[in-house]
Amino acid sequence: MRRLLRAALVAGILGWVTAVPADDPEVPEKYAKVDEVKALIDQNKPVTLVDVRPKPQYDIIHIRGAVSIPLQELPKRIAEVPKKDLVVLY
Repeated sequence: MRRLLRAALVAGILGWVTAVPADDPEVPEKYAKVDEVKALIDQNKPVTLVDVRPKPQYDIIHIRGAVSIPLQELPKRIAEVPKKDLVVLY
């Protein structure tokens, strides 16, 4: 039961996966489906998950391994986001 609840929660959180519009045309922008992101994670591909919700929501629950950078802080904290990995904002 716990495993099912955890899977449903992760699927729900990943359901919010989105991309922030890039100012640089060289930066690819793509909207991903939950199963696409999960497949990348399952294949141990280098993926950085960035939780852009407010910190109190992140503190309650988040995807294991995700980093918290609230959306309003993202422009000033962009240096914290790796440039070599695929970055998924949710």
